[in-house]
Amino acid sequence: MPLSVPAAMLDSASEIQNTALLRQRMQAEGYLYFSRLFEPARAEEVKRDVIAILRQHCIIEDDGAPDPLWSDGPQPTEAEYMAVYDRIVELGSFNQLANAPEIRAVLEALCGEPIKVWEQRLIRLVYPDSTAVAAQGIGAHQDGDPKLGYRAQRFYTCWLALMHIDSTIGGLALAPGSHRMGLLESTGNVASSARGASAPDYGLDADQLAWVTANYAPGSAVIFTSQTAHRGLPNHSERLRLSCDFRYQPASETASWIARTPGPEARRTCQQIDEILAGRALYVKTRATPQIIAAVRRRMLEERTTSLARAQELVLEIQIKDRAS
Repeated sequence: MPLSVPAAMLDSASEIQNTALLRQRMQAEGYLYFSRLFEPARAEEVKRDVIAILRQHCIIEDDGAPDPLWSDGPQPTEAEYMAVYDRIVELGSFNQLANAPEIRAVLEALCGEPIKVWEQRLIRLVYPDSTAVAAQGIGAHQDGDPKLGYRAQRFYTCWLALMHIDSTIGGLALAPGSHRMGLLESTGNVASSARGASAPDYGLDADQLAWVTANYAPGSAVIFTSQTAHRGLPNHSERLRLSCDFRYQPASETASWIARTPGPEARRTCQQIDEILAGRALYVKTRATPQIIAAVRRRMLEERTTSLARAQELVLEIQIKDRAS
């Protein structure tokens, strides 16, 4: 059943100099939307650079169109996607956008101290699907979910549109006030590959939350807390949707290794963990249940462990603890 149409986001662009109001609004709503936070040319430069890479790798045709038109056919394989991802995270325009002084100014006002940007910087490529009721990939979620392994006391995500994104292309939707509900119960595990993202089983029950969204333009941004529930909307257009998101935290606080690791490297580590946990060897040696596997995945992600031997140790540790209880 299709989800209800999200309401309109509250625009804070005209209040950007009112620090007290921004803090109050973030505390109440869990997000700040700016219809224009910085010059559109900054985002449009990233868009052009990303499109050039997509054309060089035959993800889209070399047709000279200003937007990334999609010609149907198969979506990129994992190898094709990772080749593109490796190059995008090295773009000067992409990394300069992550360090934009306009973003830093808002976050430093919210945190009351200097902030740092994480090295895990994410590009979002969402392919058209006229029948989809939800975006491909990760479902509705909170970035602070322990399953994601960040282990940070608090952090903020800044989502940026790299093109004009209306209701047909879909965009980001958030659940206002959800950050005040604490950690919500999610199902499944996060997909670590394109194959897993095509049939996601991870996320929150989106029907239980009320959502807001906006028509986005280059230069617009949404900043939200690590406990604010959010999700991507389906892309019913004929264009590939391009956006990115960066994460920030107070300079005095810490996070896990993922925060200090480029996105492609973190993704490959997650894939190695998932290969071990899905393998025949672990099953034969331990007969671990899906519940135990989920707990082991979280521990291995926290430890950055990609060893079958360590997976077996963790399963045994949990089994012994369960029998004792």
